[in-house]
Amino acid sequence: MVGKAPGPWYGATSSHLVLKLVRIAVSHYSELVLAGTFATMMAWEVFELTVLETAHGASLSLALLVHALQVALILAATAIALRAWREKTVRERALGTLVEKVVVAQEEERRRVAYDVHDGVAQLVVSAKQHVDTATDLWMTDPRRAAGATAIAAERLAQAIAETRRILAALRPLAVDAGGLGEAVRRSLDDVARDAGWSVSFVEDLGDVRLPSPVETAAFRILQEALSNARKHAGTARIEVVLTRETDHVHLDVRDYGVGLGDPAAASGLGLLSMRERARLLGGSCVVERAAGGGTRVHAQLPLGHGLVARS
Repeated sequence: MVGKAPGPWYGATSSHLVLKLVRIAVSHYSELVLAGTFATMMAWEVFELTVLETAHGASLSLALLVHALQVALILAATAIALRAWREKTVRERALGTLVEKVVVAQEEERRRVAYDVHDGVAQLVVSAKQHVDTATDLWMTDPRRAAGATAIAAERLAQAIAETRRILAALRPLAVDAGGLGEAVRRSLDDVARDAGWSVSFVEDLGDVRLPSPVETAAFRILQEALSNARKHAGTARIEVVLTRETDHVHLDVRDYGVGLGDPAAASGLGLLSMRERARLLGGSCVVERAAGGGTRVHAQLPLGHGLVARS
């Protein structure tokens, strides 16, 4: 088969592709393009000074002064453009790294929810079903044992309901939306004190304004993670929480009196990482350290850069 020569569409497509590549290059490297333009202008000024004006007998001292000023301005503009490009590159790299960490954290959080459902809710439901089956088998022959199995099944279902509510609250802090951070923290501490048998102390000084929603959510998540870690690892019977607001920051302190961390600097579990990342995403910080006198202290400092809103 004899091939056909490229038609007019070929040239149009090529031109369109070239223009598209030029636009992409300019949009991504606009500072470098600007710096190159300034460098070209500077080279022209030097050429004009050394060749054109001296060839026409112009005053060298006056031409030198004028062109020196022009070259200085061009150099300054070039330096500014290059600096802006470097800063933009650093910001883009930092943003890309941050996005990667957020994606990883989201996937890890989904995985943790799956583990919670599998190891918590699913196991309780399976246990309840087994006791219901046992009660069904024994109901006619041994009513007392059947009643006991039924009671255990009901208890397992109640635990499954409580665990489901805990997971749902962890997925979306509705208590924060409804009553604000202080009220949500108080309710969470009441729940954990009832379930774990802890002695709980809570001091709040947030004032009469609602905190920005991102700050409230991050602080509540950090509290949840700190309480979860204390419940799983600390072996404590006492928790102290202090929540205060300054002019431009909110501070959250969670202190337990358990076994403490072996090496806070080397602690790198998902929970500790999530607390630090939540604070860092808002421009704040979260420190996990040994507490004086034993136990562990979690201190989060979150900036109020999003502004405050009146408490409804």
